[in-house]
Amino acid sequence: MQRKKPTLKTVAAHLGVSTATVSNAFNRPSQLSKGLRENILLECEKLGYTGPSSTARSLRTGKTGVIGVLLADNLAYNFTDHVATEFLAGVSKTLDEAHVNMLLLPPSKENYQNTQVETIPDSFIVYGKPVDTSIVDLILRQHKPVVAVDFSIPDTPSINIDNHKASYDIAKHAIHNPSDNVLILGLRLEPSTSLSLANLDNLYSSEESVSRCRFEGYKQALEENHIALSNENIWQIHDLEETSLKTMLRGTLTAPKKVDVLLCMSDKIALAALAVSQELNLSIRIVGFDGIPQAAESGLTTVQQPIAKKGQIAAQMALGQLPYESIQLDTELIIRSSS
Repeated sequence: MQRKKPTLKTVAAHLGVSTATVSNAFNRPSQLSKGLRENILLECEKLGYTGPSSTARSLRTGKTGVIGVLLADNLAYNFTDHVATEFLAGVSKTLDEAHVNMLLLPPSKENYQNTQVETIPDSFIVYGKPVDTSIVDLILRQHKPVVAVDFSIPDTPSINIDNHKASYDIAKHAIHNPSDNVLILGLRLEPSTSLSLANLDNLYSSEESVSRCRFEGYKQALEENHIALSNENIWQIHDLEETSLKTMLRGTLTAPKKVDVLLCMSDKIALAALAVSQELNLSIRIVGFDGIPQAAESGLTTVQQPIAKKGQIAAQMALGQLPYESIQLDTELIIRSSS
């Protein structure tokens, strides 16, 4: 015969304490002495009682103890990209300390059909603008706290860096004279999936895309060096897979007109370019953006941004530990041998 599962009420009666005391042993340990809590937990273990029902608690308090993190890219990408994993590590560290769970939410509309998974979290961190913006609308309709990272949502706090200034500073460093042939390797500058830009009329706005902010910084540096901005010198990268990147870069860097400067909107692009330039024995000034560990190992000039700190602050804000207001973090230009 199957043994009946103990309840909060039966456990309290067995221990001779109130149900609130047993509940506090699991959920509010500071309310009990260390000895009493340890004794209650030991007896609960013997009885096979694992704690108050989380479902009942969420119904009673309106809280699930879950923070949702909406990602701009698919889940698999975020476990292979150094910037994304460092950001998520920052989020995880803060949530671990608060004993709160994280729910990763993908940017595909199909994942939300008939699941209502978006109703579970107590608050949300939206990391980058998804291509399908209807997912953001779905999150906002929950009327729960939302924190945006690396882009902006109206009437919503955001965590950003000054991408425009950081890109301007690194471009000013890399460009030496007006005769430099400068190639910009951007990240998703416009909604289309084309590699080259037909024109500059369909770019994302600075509010919705860090790539646009970085582009404007590069553009300012080019103008101050009296270098004309041509669509032929602006590429947008959609696939950061290393083999694909290198194949594309080999074609670009062996074109008839020599490239003098590569302004790359991510270290991953810049590192692939650095490897190809060394393979082809080319002398090109290459700069990146992000400051991932591999950049230092390869001597890459880059913008160091506080990626993990972004995650920590986003989580603290989502937990209500920080004021619900926008924050801009500092960056640092790190000059190395690649430029």
